[in-house]
Amino acid sequence: MRSLNLDQLRAFVEVAERGSFTAAARHLNLTQPAVTHQVQELERRFKVALVERLGKRAHLTQAGQELIEHARHLLEEDNRTHVAMR
Repeated sequence: MRSLNLDQLRAFVEVAERGSFTAAARHLNLTQPAVTHQVQELERRFKVALVERLGKRAHLTQAGQELIEHARHLLEEDNRTHVAMR
């Protein structure tokens, strides 16, 4: 099994926090299809829907709500690691 991809987790967290793939893409300076692809890759990896798309809005599923805290923790640890190495 491949390792978790922090870019995918980052995209997932941004979608969750902004409630929109488009807004997340703008914030990450990526295209909306790129953000969608990142989240879809996570969903394929875990074999579960993480985000429910309702029109232009995105809402976390139960699985997404469980993953979000883990994702935030991993991204915080990544940031702390970068700070420590500076």
